[in-house]
This record gives sequence, structure tokens and C-alpha cells, in this order.
Amino acid sequence: MSKVDVRVLNDLSESKKRVMTNVVQHLEQREMKKRSWRWQYSVMSIILTVCIGLFLYTQFSENQEQTASIPTVLDEKILELHLQRDSLVNGKDRLYPSSFNSFLSLESSFAYAQSKGLVPTQEEIDKNLKILMEGLSAEINPTLEERLQMLHLTKEEFIERYARPIAYKFAMLKLLWEHAQNEYPDVDDQILNWYVERDAKNYFEQHYSKEVASLREKYKIPAKESQLLHTRKGTVVAIKEHEFLVVSGVDSTDIGKLSADEIVRKHTNGTWFPLVDVPETLSIGDRVEVQYSESIRLDDPNPFIDFKDIVSTKIVEEY
Repeated sequence: MSKVDVRVLNDLSESKKRVMTNVVQHLEQREMKKRSWRWQYSVMSIILTVCIGLFLYTQFSENQEQTASIPTVLDEKILELHLQRDSLVNGKDRLYPSSFNSFLSLESSFAYAQSKGLVPTQEEIDKNLKILMEGLSAEINPTLEERLQMLHLTKEEFIERYARPIAYKFAMLKLLWEHAQNEYPDVDDQILNWYVERDAKNYFEQHYSKEVASLREKYKIPAKESQLLHTRKGTVVAIKEHEFLVVSGVDSTDIGKLSADEIVRKHTNGTWFPLVDVPETLSIGDRVEVQYSESIRLDDPNPFIDFKDIVSTKIVEEY
């Protein structure tokens, strides 16, 4: 073998060694990168797990705090305030039925609003709390200071125990009203108020009748007596989606010639009723007899118009 061949073979051997060395170094570097990536991945997984845990804990804590701040339905603490005032007036440890009914009105509206999924903002609660405390501070019998003395509470303790839960419920009433305006569009406020109270009462009786009966027994409140019914006679001069207008003294020639407002002004009277449980054939011009139990006492700019609830409607003469 020539010297040239030997040199070539030596060069090839050196080349093979360099190739082998490069391969080994490449494999080692790749393994180091894999190990480095695995380490980084493990750290990232731990950090991500901790972050998720903190997020879930925060959400749970916020939900727990929000749940704790929501007042209960039929909270007797409100009755305590009514009883406190009534006892000073009547000289006995006795709750007036009117106070109990006022309590039920608030609680039924609150429960009904909850069933609609309504939730007030903290700003709305604080606004109602301010209004409530201003009203309590203006009371004379008892004064707020007298209430605090009888309850053995500081003003701050009174706010947390009594005023804030009531303010929350007042805020819910406003939300319920706004919700009802969408449910009963184009309805006079007085009639809308009647619909809200009716729907809330029906819901309350369906879900809390046993609890209410128990409270009536505890506070010696008699069952609500049937109300005296009244009858309004007249002619239907307007029908809307959720209410109708009855005017007395209307001549048949007025119908179709005068507008409803003109008829009201001409005969100086007019009563709006909720359009509930009326004959399907009820039409403008029909003479009717409408039974009701009470007036809906809210101010109206028209001096000739009033609003009443409804018990039944009878068509005396069709138009």
C-alpha cells in the first residue's frame, strides 16, 4: 500500500471520529434540551395549578360572601321593628294587622323578584340604605335613638342587623318594577302597580302559605277577612292590552264620535280597571257592571280619572 493510501485511510479515520463526536454531542445537547423543557413544563404546570386554585377559591369566597349578604324571605327582624313601634302606640306588646300586611307586601314582592333572578347592585343597595336611614331618623314615635336604646344596639349594629337587609329588599322592588314595565308595556303606573302586587301575592301564596300561617298564629294576626265589594256601572270607552276604561253617563252617540279623553272630560268621570277575567266579547260601547274591592290610590294628573282593582265584570248591554 502506498503512502498516499495510508494518508487517505488516516484522514478517513479522523473524519469518522469527528462525525461520531458530533453525533454524540448532538444527542447529548438534545437530551439536555429535553430535560430543560421537561423542567420548565413542570414548573409551568405547578404555577398554572396554583393560579387555578386561587381563582376558584376567590370565586367561592365571593359567592359565599354574596350569599351571606342576601336577606332571607319572611325575616322576622322586620316584624320586630313594626312591633316595636306598634307597642309604643297601643301600649301593649301587640302587632297591628296593618303592620303585618305591610310586612307581607314587602316580603312577597322580594320573594317574587328573587324568582325572576333579579339582583341589585351595591350602589342600588347603598342608595336605598341612605333613604331608609333618613326616614328612620325623621321618625318621632319612636325616634331612631329610642329604637337603638330599646334594641341595645349601636347605630352601626342597627344598620347591619336591620337597615341593610331592608334596603336590599327595597332595591329589589325597584328592579321588579322595571321588570314589570317590560312584561306589561303601555300600562298606567297605577294599573301596573296592581299587576305587580297581584303576581307577587299569587307567587307568595303558592310557595310560602305555611310560613305565613305560622307567623299569623305566632303574632295573633287574624286571617284576612273578605272585603266589601263595590260596583261601578258605565260604558266601556277604551280597551288596551292590559286595562280598560269605564265612564258613567255616556250616550251611545258619543261612541265613535268622541275620543276617550273627550268623553271623560264631557262626563267628568272615568275609571281604569285591569283587563283581567273579563268576558271575551268585551268591546268598546258595551254597558258593564264592574265589581271591585278598593281604589288604587296613586295620584293621576287627570282630575276626572281614578283607578280601581277588579273582582268581576258583567256585560249588561252589548254595543
